[in-house]
Amino acid sequence: MDRKSYLTASAAAILAVSLAACEPETKGSIGGTGVIRAETYCNKPGLAAPLRQTFILIDAKVVKKAEMATDFAERNAFVRDLGLAFTNPALALASGLSDPRERISILLVPTDGSPAQLMFTGCIPGLSSDEEAAARAGNSSLSEFFTGDALSGMAKEAEQFQISAIGGLTSAAKRGVDTPEPQTGPIAASVLFSAIRASRGVLEPPKGTIARYVIVTNLSEAAFKSPESSESPQKLGQDAGFKAGGDFGLADVMIVQPEGAPPKGKEFLEGFLLAQGGRLVSYSSGKPMAGERAPKVVRYLEGEAAYPGRSERLSLRIADDGKGNLSSSWLTMLGGVNKPIPLTGQISCSSPSICKIASDDKGFAQAWSPQPGGEPEFVNEMPFAGMRNFSFEIQGKELTGEVSDPMVQIGNDGSKSSIAIKASVR
Repeated sequence: MDRKSYLTASAAAILAVSLAACEPETKGSIGGTGVIRAETYCNKPGLAAPLRQTFILIDAKVVKKAEMATDFAERNAFVRDLGLAFTNPALALASGLSDPRERISILLVPTDGSPAQLMFTGCIPGLSSDEEAAARAGNSSLSEFFTGDALSGMAKEAEQFQISAIGGLTSAAKRGVDTPEPQTGPIAASVLFSAIRASRGVLEPPKGTIARYVIVTNLSEAAFKSPESSESPQKLGQDAGFKAGGDFGLADVMIVQPEGAPPKGKEFLEGFLLAQGGRLVSYSSGKPMAGERAPKVVRYLEGEAAYPGRSERLSLRIADDGKGNLSSSWLTMLGGVNKPIPLTGQISCSSPSICKIASDDKGFAQAWSPQPGGEPEFVNEMPFAGMRNFSFEIQGKELTGEVSDPMVQIGNDGSKSSIAIKASVR
């Protein structure tokens, strides 16, 4: 192959034959709205449903119009490879970009700011390493997957899943543009983010499922700061995010641009998304960057922080990736303006109901600093005044612990450097 590709030679051949023969109409079922569905693995008996759902939002401005399926890959190799990075089971599961049986939905974001249009949705075929080990040991209901017929069937489902995803991308290309172009003008007012805000109904995952958004666009010509402004990019982004009024629902956000389009405005985007309950976990060109693994256990709690002289309400989402790390976890201060803080660190559980949680060195509440990453800032306007550490313990349905920082003194006599936290599973 003459360029980097996520396709194996055999998969490429399968796709080429399938698409040439039947244009975008793959063997995945097509709903009444024209949405291609590949949902065989969404509710497999004996297999746990994943806790994350991924929405791939493709800006129509980066999709070159292609009426025929045979023209799609030639004109949109970047879009094809990006889609397959998440939907080719052999590669997506090995890289950690997707979780076994995770629902992947591909949507086209129109150029006029109207709601995103669903092109494809389905659950990626596969087993986790733990499920595979249990099945091979023959001590679980999953052992049936290691019969010859079952393995062959899963391999065929994996191939078909890729074909169906490509069918959705091919349908999207019919609504692309003649000449791809970047977003221009102030990014906060762009039709891209207007369309995403207008898409809230189709971007809402089922209750108990965490959303992840992959935004495929070109922001290399967008404006992130006015020349007359003296505010930091992060602060400008936070202000613009609050004003925009969007809601990413405490989701991880990945932004992927075409190869050669330099990532621009990262600090602004971090603040912009944070103010709308989103965390920018990667911003890349050409291909996506793997981030945190999908959670295996998620706990939702509500409680309070014991500030000096008063209590402040908060909510927690503690998500465990099964490897000792927090994943897609947040603490949100509740009040006039909610300020969610990503939780990054380690979690160690001696049983399903007893766990210890500790922060890493990424700064915790410094996420709300106007200039994160440099010298720490401690001001009352930031959650917990910018404290950098947390330590929690879960016992049954109760969580206790503290947020702390040796550089912050609180209380009437300034003798304390921590704020106690209590919360209960809701």
